[in-house]
Amino acid sequence: MSVLFLKILLNLYFEYNNILNITIMKHTVVAILAAIIICSALPVLARDYVTERGDFTFRTQVMTSCDEDDDQWCHADSILLFITDGRGRTEVRSVWAEPLDTVNWQGFGNVLEEDINFDGYPDLMVCNGPVNMFGNFTYTAFLWDQLSHSFLKEDVKGFDEINDPEIYAAEKRIVGVWRLDNDVDITTYEWREGKLVLVKSEHVKYNELVE
Repeated sequence: MSVLFLKILLNLYFEYNNILNITIMKHTVVAILAAIIICSALPVLARDYVTERGDFTFRTQVMTSCDEDDDQWCHADSILLFITDGRGRTEVRSVWAEPLDTVNWQGFGNVLEEDINFDGYPDLMVCNGPVNMFGNFTYTAFLWDQLSHSFLKEDVKGFDEINDPEIYAAEKRIVGVWRLDNDVDITTYEWREGKLVLVKSEHVKYNELVE
């Protein structure tokens, strides 16, 4: 009786193992097929992904050159702009900088997101630095292109000639202010046929503005 009972137990054990192995193999095959499907779909998903304006992040790095005789005196040499999209891909662009020392002067590389061409999408403004003790900051600007879902490679021609630009969306105008001592120049720009055009320029005295 004991031998027969042992044989029955062994048969049950082997049958159970076969069923278990088959179940494990089925799960393994399903997992492999799922992995193959996912991997084959990844290129399609990447190809169909379109970067939107809000997917981008930005940072800058100010490159400096130091005096050979005094390494404590360093001036801004250029500005690196890092543009990163929603997939983590980063594009690096070089922007010019005012050649002033970075200890006593500030603002180099500050990034502003403003809709400078009034198309409903924020563009980029990268600060080149101040011009003199009164500020007169200038900016290099890059437009967002909704058709290509990217920032245009070329910066906006003439935008870096506008000092302390103020964006007036309601009037669709950009106003710049230059000051040197008591002299103030106010310039007004508009977009015409895709180009930034100077439409008005006036010279005033600073003491007259504050009175």
